[in-house]
Amino acid sequence: MISPLARRLRLGHAIRELREASGLTGAALGREAGLDRTAVSKVENGERRPLDTILKLLDVLLPESDERYLALQRVARDGLARGWWTGQEYAAMGARQARTAEIECGTRAILEYQPALLPGLLQTEAYARHRGQVALDDGADFDLGGTVAGRLRRQQQISGPDGAEYDVVLEPQAIERLPVPPTVMREQLHHLLTLATTRKNVSVRVLPVDARLGRGYVPRSPFSLYAYPDPEDLTLVAVDTVTTDLLITEALEAQRYARLFDQLRDAALSPEASADLIQKAADLLAAEA
Repeated sequence: MISPLARRLRLGHAIRELREASGLTGAALGREAGLDRTAVSKVENGERRPLDTILKLLDVLLPESDERYLALQRVARDGLARGWWTGQEYAAMGARQARTAEIECGTRAILEYQPALLPGLLQTEAYARHRGQVALDDGADFDLGGTVAGRLRRQQQISGPDGAEYDVVLEPQAIERLPVPPTVMREQLHHLLTLATTRKNVSVRVLPVDARLGRGYVPRSPFSLYAYPDPEDLTLVAVDTVTTDLLITEALEAQRYARLFDQLRDAALSPEASADLIQKAADLLAAEA
């Protein structure tokens, strides 16, 4: 399964392009399809809509004999699929994490920059549980057990022989600071080291404080970039904020983030040197125990 959200966003982008090429406004397309303007807007924005609504729009924009009609019909059906994150077992994982799981689904590659904490795809259960408890103590409202279970299930996206390529750049404080108890952090660092040195599809790099970044630009927020096997699918970028993830779908903006990630990766330590740094941080915690 390819991310249903990615499929819906691709469909919405294609319908908007076809509508604009036809010289139609959203309201005019809606009238010709027997729909209101709001329905057109929701489809173009990637919201989940009934298949018959989508087909009415395609019927106006393309003849059924056009190969694009059948291709977009398949994309529309993919966009209505429901993945594991919608199951009752994971109902308590929360809307924000469920959306992340949907974006991650079926990815070919995930590129991630994290300045302060270790990302969810690399967290141990204990690390995730402690960080979740901190958020609850700060006033967040979610089910801790469900959130941890969802995070561990998401990690299957990068595990196994068919796991997505996962490339992450970390700031030193992500491995040297103690956002969890020392024993939990030590376990987490050993887990991180195992993933970084034994998984061919996982690459972990640390960006040192004295890294040469050319223009010296470091992102203000963590971000993740998602690429899918089908080149017609959009490349998506999620920018992490305190309460939500800002999803970027425009190609030019996504390309800027891709270039920025390349700069960070090029300036970071090699995977081997990064592994040595992670090992030293773990050894230091062991010595202090």
